[in-house]
Amino acid sequence: MDRSALRELPAVGFAALLLVVSLLPAPETGGPTPAPLGIALDKWVHAGSYGVLAFLLSWGRGSRTVAATAVLAALAVGYGVGIELLQTLVPSRSLSVADVLANAVGAVLGALAWAAVTAPSARAVWRSEQ
Repeated sequence: MDRSALRELPAVGFAALLLVVSLLPAPETGGPTPAPLGIALDKWVHAGSYGVLAFLLSWGRGSRTVAATAVLAALAVGYGVGIELLQTLVPSRSLSVADVLANAVGAVLGALAWAAVTAPSARAVWRSEQ
C-alpha cells in the first residue's frame, strides 16, 4: 500500500466506526441528559464526530485549497445524511434533521480547523518550533 493510501486510513476507519455506532439500536436513557449551553449532548457528539471526520478527510487527502477542503466537508455532511437515512431501517432509530444540522456544523468546524492548521502562517509557526 502506498503512503498516500495509508494517510486515508484514519478517515476510512473513523467513518466505519461512525456507521457502526450510528446503526446500533439506540440506548435507553435513564432520565434527562445534559444539555451544555442549552444544546442536547447528542448534538455535541454529532458535531464533534463530523468535525473529526472532515478534519481526517482533509488530512488524508492532503487538502491545500479552500475548495478541496469544502468538498471534503460536504462529503462528510453527505455521509451523515446517508447514515441518517439508513437509521430509518433500525427500529429504535429515526431520521433527525437536527442531527443532520449538527453534523453539518461539525463538518464545517472541522474543515475550518484544518484550514487554520494548514494556513501559511500556521505552517510558519510549526516550522519555527521544530
